[in-house]
Amino acid sequence: MLSVLAIQSFHQRTLSASSPQTAQWTCYAAAVIIAILGIPPVLVGAVAASTDWNLTQYGLPSPHGRDEHTLILPLALQHLTPSYISIIGIGAVAAAVMSSTDSALLSATSVFSSNIYKNILPSRFLCPQASDCEMQWVIRVSVVVVGLVGTSITFYTKSTLVLWILGADIAYTLIFPHLVAVLFFKVTNGYGALVGYVVGLTMRVLVGEGAIGLPVVLQLPGCTLEDGVYVQKSPVRTVCMLCTMATVLVFSWLADFLFNRGLLPERCDVFKVKRGDAGAATSADAVTQNLKDEAGSDGDGDCDGQGVPLQPISQTDR
Repeated sequence: MLSVLAIQSFHQRTLSASSPQTAQWTCYAAAVIIAILGIPPVLVGAVAASTDWNLTQYGLPSPHGRDEHTLILPLALQHLTPSYISIIGIGAVAAAVMSSTDSALLSATSVFSSNIYKNILPSRFLCPQASDCEMQWVIRVSVVVVGLVGTSITFYTKSTLVLWILGADIAYTLIFPHLVAVLFFKVTNGYGALVGYVVGLTMRVLVGEGAIGLPVVLQLPGCTLEDGVYVQKSPVRTVCMLCTMATVLVFSWLADFLFNRGLLPERCDVFKVKRGDAGAATSADAVTQNLKDEAGSDGDGDCDGQGVPLQPISQTDR
């Protein structure tokens, strides 16, 4: 459930709301609607499980016996409904799948092109700002690359549900700890985030995933050998998530300490975590506070109350 908080499409919809209250009510309504939309799949599965498939053109054994339970919706539409209902239902499913694929493809390419290529690379690596024509080609290439990668992943399994679970797994173990670290820990920086991704992804691969055929290399406590295959009994996803978050915080603090104490040269600071003046923020805060105090004392000293209070100077982002 926590993995949903790290999915880009969720924040895309909440941040595009007209007000914070609208975003909150949207989330509340979505929670109720999702629960309601979960009823039809349960009914379809219950009908398919109680059907005597020997009375249909499908025959015996049942879809579960043929290991085709992942195709239960199109099979139920094809063999348990009239032809026109089957055509409309399968067409609706195909349209929904294409819509979701298109949305995911555009989300992934927009995140890379706008957030990384256009904003992060020029500021971090002193690259020239990308032009509109260049951004168009970046988006086109990103669409092709993301499409090929997504298509290659489908070769590992025939189940769409497994792919959804795999996506939620990645969001929970890799993206969710970064989101929490960025929102609640000021020490978080690019170095910790980069190392956290590498460590989290490596650990998630090493603990294995039977759904896509990844063998268990790193055996956590409780791992058992069943039929010649190691099976993890520990909550591997939560363990990987906690390791990722710990790595992000530790290496962020370490990078901040090394650069701001002068232990590493500033020219090596790619992500610009070194503060130009360690006391700049403190000095600016002190000046602002002094101005506020002076404004207050001037207001108190004026008998006629006509003094003009001074405004605190604005602080620019470091």
